[in-house]
Amino acid sequence: MSQLSTLSAGAWETLSILVLVLLLLVTNKVRIDFIGIFILLALGIGGLVKEEKLFAGFGSEAVIVIAAMLAIGEALVRTGLADRLASWMTRLGGRTERRLLPVMMVIVGVLSSFISDLAIVAVFLPVMLGFEQRLKIPASRLLLPLALASTLGLFTVVGSSSIIVANQALISSGGKSLSLFSVAPLGLALLTVGTLYVWLFRKWILPKATGETDTTRAAIGVPEYLTELLVSSDSSWNGLSLKDISYFKENGINIVRILREEPVDFVKPTTVLHEGDILLVTARREDLLKLRSTPDFSVQKEVHKSLEEADIHLAGEAIVRQGSVFVGRTLQQLRFREEYDVTVLALYRDGHSISRQLATTPLRTGDMLLLQGSRDAMSEINDDTGLLMISQTSHNPQARKKGPLALAVLALMLTLSATNWMPITTAAVLGVGLMVMVRIMSMNNVYRAIEWHILVFVAAMIPLSTAMKDTGLIDLMSHAIVSAVGSLGPYALLAVTFWIGALITQVLSNTATALLLAPVVIGAATTMGVNPVPFVIGIITAVNAAPITYIAHKVYLVVMAPGGYKYKDYVKFGLPMTLLSFGITMLLVPLIWPF
Repeated sequence: MSQLSTLSAGAWETLSILVLVLLLLVTNKVRIDFIGIFILLALGIGGLVKEEKLFAGFGSEAVIVIAAMLAIGEALVRTGLADRLASWMTRLGGRTERRLLPVMMVIVGVLSSFISDLAIVAVFLPVMLGFEQRLKIPASRLLLPLALASTLGLFTVVGSSSIIVANQALISSGGKSLSLFSVAPLGLALLTVGTLYVWLFRKWILPKATGETDTTRAAIGVPEYLTELLVSSDSSWNGLSLKDISYFKENGINIVRILREEPVDFVKPTTVLHEGDILLVTARREDLLKLRSTPDFSVQKEVHKSLEEADIHLAGEAIVRQGSVFVGRTLQQLRFREEYDVTVLALYRDGHSISRQLATTPLRTGDMLLLQGSRDAMSEINDDTGLLMISQTSHNPQARKKGPLALAVLALMLTLSATNWMPITTAAVLGVGLMVMVRIMSMNNVYRAIEWHILVFVAAMIPLSTAMKDTGLIDLMSHAIVSAVGSLGPYALLAVTFWIGALITQVLSNTATALLLAPVVIGAATTMGVNPVPFVIGIITAVNAAPITYIAHKVYLVVMAPGGYKYKDYVKFGLPMTLLSFGITMLLVPLIWPF
């Protein structure tokens, strides 16, 4: 309390901003890029950071490397390299869960050192869902291991945004940057132990092959059925637009096509109905069974035809991403059908399929949408940063032939950085430039691949860290930690560092936790007179290998709906893995990075 009383007015103001930011992050109801803009405005208006430092985060090494690696990862996906490895995995892994799990985890773990974990999961998720149909292996047995493997690929310092920002904190404190492959021994240990853990204990830590997760997951693939409604001659619907007819919304019915002499390629709310129109509609089986012919329409005989068998446009599945503009808003507010020319047939959330009141249901992070639309419309959805398509490949057929060239560019970038011929920032930007020059991807593809909301947040957190340092807040936090455990030695500080990081990442996500804690633990280590690097590594391990909740990392949110997972599934799977990660941290980190 005595230390708090000595804080200046600027320190109290900075602390207030930090607390508000943490509250906004915990609620997960505000876009993180908006939080970033709030941070910049609060720091600038309050005069807590000089103007030349306020926007310096946008030119920081962390932001540049994150953006470049996202673009390079997208190039590797577009060339189909990840798809080919997925196909190779199916041949090597055989047809049993016992063989598939270790092969999949090793391939995904290695790939995620160079490709965004989210992109890796997007490529492999449809493959895993295919196994549910072809090999009868429930998705719930595969998707948590897939997500775990994507976070354990810590073979390079550019393999995760959390490593990049932690390394930036080390540089900003006056320390030496981690070399490109310096974390490889840690990544190898984590991936090996994680793979063995899943393989040996899968019977107990993964949801059972029979149960709610399997029945509910089966519902999202084709949860609804088709039938035809003929608009009768004396129907009150004649001359009305679809938006003026409440019947469909009230009965959970979606119109996917209108058949008439001049076909309606795509149904819009403004589409007007006429006598003789045949409405091709979808609804839940129980709702269709209740349909009876009325003065407004007659039910045709060809009912309950599977959506997959119908001659209509493509059906696809998409996940609402963290930080998306879709979060907290309804399809009606988003004008989703008008904007994308795509119909949402159903929404899958918390183990259940929702098909009623879709237009007025606020969307949440991790919701899975069953979509129907044209191929071009689906491509636009796939390019949108707010949704992650999981049922279509995103590679460009023309770019597939340039897979070896993309690998050569990646190898050149890594070689230039590893041999210190040029900084990682320059090498990464050069890699992106070469990918564009050889036409593996266009500049538009580069811009789409970058997760701008994350970059804005990271760029804003850097001046917030500067304000915390200048006002003495970091020193205060560091001294508090040292006062609590400093007398017990550096091992105790490493243990505390790990568990603080592991617990905070359950509510703030991995990148935000690394941004917040890295400067504090560096300060604590400096106060104790020990090497800060092992404690930064401890933060990196904690925020990437502690999957106790679905908020711990964005990939766990992505697999939640397709896998039909509940909160308890994450705890049962993630808590033992977190304990193993802690053991690896305490045993291996001091050996590689001595105190």
